[in-house]
Amino acid sequence: MDGYLLDTNHLIPLLRDHHPHRTAVLKELAMASTDAPVYVATATLAELEVGCCIGAKERSEAQTEIREVIRGNRLSVLEFTKHTAVEYGALKAVLMRKYNREGVKRAAKWPEVWTSPDKGVTLGVDEFDLLVVSHAIERRLVLATTDQMLRILEGLNSGADGLNVISWVPAHVP
Repeated sequence: MDGYLLDTNHLIPLLRDHHPHRTAVLKELAMASTDAPVYVATATLAELEVGCCIGAKERSEAQTEIREVIRGNRLSVLEFTKHTAVEYGALKAVLMRKYNREGVKRAAKWPEVWTSPDKGVTLGVDEFDLLVVSHAIERRLVLATTDQMLRILEGLNSGADGLNVISWVPAHVP
């Protein structure tokens, strides 16, 4: 393990003073900073940017708040690189094979609507999940998320060796 990667659901509590997960995430950040660096993926920033565009605050004010939270908590931003693209391509190809999307003409492009041919279960993860997981695999980072990424892990089977998922938030907290 070379550090931690925060999913969006672990960064949002840092942006909201009264968020029920804030204390738990801050506690883990304090402990992690002595052991290993903590990162935020550019895909997470993209998800937050959506909130900046539709939220109650002015966009520039919301963007400033995000930058201050990242800087104030000593987080580093991971850029999407050609190495991340390699991991993303491999990950999505494995899932495409698992969900029979390989070679299907006019098939749904987005993984959240793919259905397992044997169980009829929808994959239920979006493209941003795949991008964040790709970053975690590429950099050998522990992904801190409240989403267990079960469908991705099931799809990967033995290919999930490079993915470690934890939650810094107690399960009983909403």
